[in-house]
Amino acid sequence: MNLLIKTIVITTALCLCLCATAQEHHDHENHATPDVHEHHDRNHDGADSGPATHAGHGASDGPILARTQDIDSALAQGGEPIVADVLGVVCDFCALAMNKIFSKREEVAAIYVDLDTKALNLVLVPGASMSDQTIADLAVQAGYRIADVRRGDEALGTAT
Repeated sequence: MNLLIKTIVITTALCLCLCATAQEHHDHENHATPDVHEHHDRNHDGADSGPATHAGHGASDGPILARTQDIDSALAQGGEPIVADVLGVVCDFCALAMNKIFSKREEVAAIYVDLDTKALNLVLVPGASMSDQTIADLAVQAGYRIADVRRGDEALGTAT
């Protein structure tokens, strides 16, 4: 039992060090992002809901809304798309922290944290709203900061 506890402590410490190192590396380096990404979305209960895809960067300065089954379904129901650039989100544990905080909100119909583009992708329930400040405050609760928030056409990459 003592060995198990030591293993857990060491593994946790290693993970925290790796996340911190990756965050420092990310904060000091520009990353070129490929035009098409494929990875899997985890919905609110952690179940896999299929591949997320992007059409690249739109008219805005940041990534556009990642498309997953959950995101597309929420958009089809008339939800508002939001993409927030997250500082320091680098690993699956980072994404889990963001998912945990944002998925508890009744305004959120769909969420996807894209590790490739470092973006929080949200679709709100039709008629619901969430201010940029609320998004920033929730991100801080998860341990991260928001650099920029895009909504509507800008989030979808269709703004002119």
